[in-house]
Formats: sequence, structure tokens, C-alpha cells
Amino acid sequence: MKVGDSIRLAIDDFGRGETEAAMLHACNAVDGTAKKIHPTGQVGDRFTALIRDNYDIFGLMAMRGVNTAETRWPVPIKSTLGRNVWPDTADLIYFQHRCAHGHGDELPGDIALVDDYIGIASELLVEQGKVRLPWNTIFGLIAIAVVEAVNIDQRVADGQHLEWGDPKIHFEINDWWGRKVDFRAQLATQHTPLIKLDWAEWTANPPF
Repeated sequence: MKVGDSIRLAIDDFGRGETEAAMLHACNAVDGTAKKIHPTGQVGDRFTALIRDNYDIFGLMAMRGVNTAETRWPVPIKSTLGRNVWPDTADLIYFQHRCAHGHGDELPGDIALVDDYIGIASELLVEQGKVRLPWNTIFGLIAIAVVEAVNIDQRVADGQHLEWGDPKIHFEINDWWGRKVDFRAQLATQHTPLIKLDWAEWTANPPF
């Protein structure tokens, strides 16, 4: 499936309240983009690498105010960063969401995206061993795929867009394919301090 089609389906499903279906398609968009950039890489390595290479975009779109690059999460899954490392945000998305959806598994409610406050707030729920990422994660993943140069030939339905910031900046997706530098410049117009979340009481020992 084309990356543009995955994004179109993600936005359509989200609009119908099908959050997990939207997340499946958003992950597919990242997967398809990562494969173009790293055609010989392993799926998990290239998927997480693409997110990490674009944390400055993903973080602001998905979890504004959170340092998604440096935060390590208290979930005992093997990190693609190496041994004895707690997972970063890219790991969390890959292992909890992309892999589950890719295998057709039902996602447990205690790690599903938080979608209680769609359009109002972005809420993150964390407890020892479990993290529920906000619904904005879908649009953070979409943004990563849209702005990569390898997708400059893609299209979505007219009118499909991304919004960000306060006041809102409106991005018509078909106007932003491959424009990573310009997109970053737009995000930089609203300074956002980033906080590294610390779960020291839960991460004293390595997960593996």
C-alpha cells in the first residue's frame, strides 16, 4: 500500500473514532517510509530509526512538552538501542503498537492509546510496566512520514490536514510532502520547553 493511502486511511478512521485502526495505518505509513530510506534494514531497526531521526517533529506533534528522545519508559521490553537499556519512545511504539497490529493481535486496554479527550487535551498515562500514549501519537507518526523527501510524490484526500500549536498552525498535507526543513521551521515559531520524564523509582535495575 502507498504511504499516502495509509495516511488517508489513518485520518479517515480517526475521524470515525476508530483510534486503533488509525494507529495501525499510521504505523504502516512509518513502516513504508522507513523501508524506502533503509531498504535493507530489519523492520524494527528501520522503524525505530526513522522515529528517532525525527524526534524533534514527532515529540512536538504527539507529546508537546515531553522530551521523547531522552525519556526512558518503565516497561520491561527489549530496546533496539541495545542490552540493559529501558525502552525509548520509538521502542514503545514499535513493540506495543506496530508489532501487535502487524500480527493482527488485539491491543490490551491498559496500553491502548488514550483517546478520552480527543480534540481537547493530550493525556499520557504511566504506571509501572504500562504506558498509554496519547491519541496525538497518530498524528506525530503521520507528520514524520509526510515530511520525508522519499514521499514527495504521495497524495491524500483534498482537505486532509494536520494542526499544531496554540494558536493553531494548519498544515494541508498535500502542500507539505517532503518539506521537512520548512515543517521544522514552522514548529520552531512556537518555543516549547522539553522535559525528560524520570521514572527512577521504577527503573533502578536494567529490564534485561
